[in-house]
Amino acid sequence: MVKRISHLTLAIALGTGMTFSSCAQEEYKTTEGGLEYKYIKKGKGLVAPTLGDVAELNVIFRIGDSVIVNTLEMNNGEPVPQMIQEPMFPGDLSEGMMLMREGDQITFRMLADSMSSKTGQPLPPFAKSGDYFSWDVTMLSLKSQEQMEKEMAEQAAKQLKIDHGLLEDYFKKNNISPQKTESGIYYVIHEEGKGANPQAGQMVSVNYTGTKMNGEKFDSNVDPAFNHVEPLQFKLGQGQVIKGWDEGLTLLKRGAKATLYIPSSLAYGAQSQGAIGPNEILIFEVELLDFN
Repeated sequence: MVKRISHLTLAIALGTGMTFSSCAQEEYKTTEGGLEYKYIKKGKGLVAPTLGDVAELNVIFRIGDSVIVNTLEMNNGEPVPQMIQEPMFPGDLSEGMMLMREGDQITFRMLADSMSSKTGQPLPPFAKSGDYFSWDVTMLSLKSQEQMEKEMAEQAAKQLKIDHGLLEDYFKKNNISPQKTESGIYYVIHEEGKGANPQAGQMVSVNYTGTKMNGEKFDSNVDPAFNHVEPLQFKLGQGQVIKGWDEGLTLLKRGAKATLYIPSSLAYGAQSQGAIGPNEILIFEVELLDFN
């Protein structure tokens, strides 16, 4: 599911050679809800967005002269998907999205005081009266939600095949003989534990260390270097962690210790996450301490 991007953090990225120069001939116009807009470039797209469509965008969000968010910097140079939804208030950025077509570059803006009044949110301390909230937006593509989900599923299936090949080579090189789930998780149980297995909806308590296939450690709650030495607790099967964890921990009994080898499609997929790059296979040493 594509998530809605917050208007106070949405930013259109210029970083891949894309430039937004002022156009003397183009004056700002205003939507019915009070959102000002100005075309920087008109694309070749002819299809208008409809609710539920998914647009791929580059965005730079500014308050006054300060760049708050640049999506290309946040997303490793890739556009961000944004579902077209009903405006949450008059002048909401979604109102502007409905004006766009593929290839369009538009600057949207609203006085910060007006935005604060419409949303009921206080201004950031560095914002001054008379400053604008502005968004430089480029719409790179526009697809139906069904089309986007189909493409994502196809990409995930292709990547899963690549990941399995990498993992099989890794296991052969390191003389590992794991078990495998139907979804594609590989695992080795080192200590069986006792009793029943946890079920979706139960609160679990876990110790873990995560590494990449090259041996680089990226997170741990038992290594003081990561500054959070306490058991991780969460509700299993509720999407609070990656899919590989939600499934992988159901394979274990209380007190069990195991290694989970998680393909990227069951981890963070094509999105980066801190030190974890896109399409990265993850390895976790886990201990299921308790559940209830």
